[in-house]
Amino acid sequence: MEKIKFEQGIELEHTDQGEYLLRFKLPTLTVDSEPVSGHLKQARKEILLAVRNLLDKAIEQTEEKTTSKTRKEK
Repeated sequence: MEKIKFEQGIELEHTDQGEYLLRFKLPTLTVDSEPVSGHLKQARKEILLAVRNLLDKAIEQTEEKTTSKTRKEK
């Protein structure tokens, strides 16, 4: 089992069964500085977009497998 830890409470784990587990906690950090606050909000958005991209790829691969399996059955 391999774990990769990122900053800001993000952890990606690859299990012995071939699964990928992504754990993340959104920071509850209050910052008075507008530039810092803006960067943190953008970073959080980028993390969520990356997760969305991973999910989209997994969906596409599942759809491709289903389509090719259906073609083989015919």
